[in-house]
Amino acid sequence: MATDDDIEQFICDSFSSIWDLELLSTVIAMPEEGLTAAELVERMRASELVVEQGVSSLVAAGIASLDRDGRLQFRPVSTDLEACARRASEFYQRFPGRARRLMIARQSPGLNAFADAFRLRKD
Repeated sequence: MATDDDIEQFICDSFSSIWDLELLSTVIAMPEEGLTAAELVERMRASELVVEQGVSSLVAAGIASLDRDGRLQFRPVSTDLEACARRASEFYQRFPGRARRLMIARQSPGLNAFADAFRLRKD
């Protein structure tokens, strides 16, 4: 079973924005028949661009797939990927702030190294 450190690394390696994690959580909780992009925009209260980019990311990562009607479904290509995706979604729901910090850290590692130099203790 993957540890929280493993899931944190999976999140850093697999998702480019917090919106992707939001979409993952939405996809996992979706009905079996899936949802169209328009339905995802409404459900997530996100822009069409955010949903479009997130759908592309999840499909490219092998976490979800689009059926011929354009409905997104949670269909990981392997059981290991399914377990990691579910754990990432659970991690995000338990620790949304930590997940956001992971995304920011990945995007600006130099800034985090500078900030860490002034910390008295590590998280």
